[in-house]
Amino acid sequence: MSAGEKAFGVFKTILTLKDQLDGLDRDVAQLGGRLAGLAGAHGDLRDRVSRLEGVIEGAAMAAAQQRRIEQ
Repeated sequence: MSAGEKAFGVFKTILTLKDQLDGLDRDVAQLGGRLAGLAGAHGDLRDRVSRLEGVIEGAAMAAAQQRRIEQ
């Protein structure tokens, strides 16, 4: 193998690695966006659960305060 062929092989390897690195960079950027969306959804879900807990607690307190008619 001549020096020119070796240099071409090294250059080809470098370009392949650069393409792979660019692909990884895009993947990481997409994951960052998805993670931000997931964090937002988590906050929304936490708020909904808190509201449901409040409704359940309020209903339990109201039920405990109601008098039952004795038969």
